[in-house]
This record gives sequence, C-alpha cells and structure tokens, in this order.
Amino acid sequence: MRELRQAAARRGHQLPSDASVKRRIASWENGHSTPDDFYGPLLCDVYGVSASELGLSHSSQQDSALLDAGYPASPDAAIQAVGNLWRADLNRYEPLLEAEPSEPTWSEASLRWLVAPEPAIPRPRAEGLRVGLGDVAAVKTTADMFARLDDQFGGDHARHALIQYLSNDVLPMLRGKHTEQVGRALFSAAAEATLLAGWMSYDSCHPGLARRYFLQALRLAQDANDRQLAGSILSAMSHQATFLGQYTHGATLARAALMGISPVATPTLRAQFHAMEARALARTGDVAACEAALSAALRPMC
Repeated sequence: MRELRQAAARRGHQLPSDASVKRRIASWENGHSTPDDFYGPLLCDVYGVSASELGLSHSSQQDSALLDAGYPASPDAAIQAVGNLWRADLNRYEPLLEAEPSEPTWSEASLRWLVAPEPAIPRPRAEGLRVGLGDVAAVKTTADMFARLDDQFGGDHARHALIQYLSNDVLPMLRGKHTEQVGRALFSAAAEATLLAGWMSYDSCHPGLARRYFLQALRLAQDANDRQLAGSILSAMSHQATFLGQYTHGATLARAALMGISPVATPTLRAQFHAMEARALARTGDVAACEAALSAALRPMC
C-alpha cells in the first residue's frame, strides 16, 4: 500500500482511502477485475515491469478511448464518454491534461449537431438510482455555486472539486432511473455543468481537455434538445478556436451556432454569436466581413 501511494505521489496523484484501495486490490487478486488505466501504470512503477508483463496489454486501448476527442454517436455513448473523461481528469491522467485540441473534431461536431434529424431521446431507465426533478434542481444549484467560484477566483480554484462532483454525483444520475422529461432536464443540467468544466479547464491552461469537455457538453445538450445551450457551447468553442489561432474555425463555429438555434435564438444570443464571428474575422484581416458581423450584432438590440 505504501509503495503504491509513493508511486502515485511521484505522478502527482492522490489515492483514495486505504479501504477503497484494498477493495480494488482484492478484486484484482480474485480475478474479478483488472487494474485500469489509472492503477495499471502505478503497479508498473511499483514492480518495475511493463504493462504487458503485468497482463495489461489492454491499457493502450483504454488510453486511446480516454484520449478520443470524437463526438459520441448516442446518448449511452455520451454517458460513457463523459464519465471516462471526468474520471481520467479526476485522476490527473497526464496525457489527457497535456493533450492538444484536435482541429478536425471542431467542424465534425458542429456539422453532426446541425444535421441531426431528430433530437436523441435519453432512454427511460428501469434500474439504477431513481432521479427526479428535485435531483436535477440540485445539480443546477451546485453548478451555479461553482460558476460563482469561477467568476470570483478563476477556473483553477475549484475545478477539481467540480469534476469530483460530476463524477461522483452526476454520473450515477445519468445512469439512473428517470422519465423522459426528467432525462432531458438532467442532460441539460449536466451539459451546462460540463460546459463550465470546459471553461475552467480552458482558464487553467488545459486546451485539449477543455475542447473535449465542450464536445461532450454539446452532445449532452443535443440529447436534452436544448438548442440555446448548444449554441452557447459552440460559441465557447469559437472563442477557444480564435484564441488558439484557428480563426477560420472560430468564424465557422459562431455561424453554426447562429444557424443551429435560429428559430429559438434570443436577441442577446444572436448578438453574442455575431460578436464571436466578428472576433474571429478581425484576426483574419477581413475588414468588410468583420464590420458586417459587428453591425449584425448591434442590430437585434436596436
């Protein structure tokens, strides 16, 4: 146990309680499970052997899944993907924290969201944790608290605590028992909290991680049929793309946001998306297009 904790500390990780770790070890020894992508490397460090020597040849596949920046194909895939992301972030999985944004996924995600024929419906579940609208309200209230902390102290202050809440409390709700109405509300609340995780990761200088959170938030918002929230997520992606020097992507994402929520867009959201487009176009040097976008941003507020 002591050697395992020392190995974790050298990698900047912190193990849970001794009781929790002992249960994991017992499960491995009894053949009920195998060490995952977090504990596997620690055991390799402790014993001075390779992953294959420990029988962990599957770890490369797990690493690939954790680093996958693709857009989930279904609500169940979205739950699995965002759960893996929260867990890996919580365990301070270094390749994920140091990953760079994947440019092709920016356009792919916005296109797949735009052309989705029907909003995916979170399947009502018959087993697991029972979830009601009161639980969804608790998620929203907790996320609002973290947003206030972010505004006051910056994204790095409580980011880890937010991820811990999402992984420990929200993930079981997403996998739980709920009606379609509750499911949509829950997915919307989870999407908004994941968007906040993206902003906080962006603020904490983890651009690849932030982009992955934005993508997962977009998929959750799609399943919730929350077009306005999805537009705000694309706006966040546009903001990041421009910051990273991907000006064409930044303008495209802002336009996708406007096009995708046009029937339900408020004047404030329209102005925001036009402003994000103008911000990106300003960096390209296209003066005429930038001025046109700025004029459009002002028009709804006149």
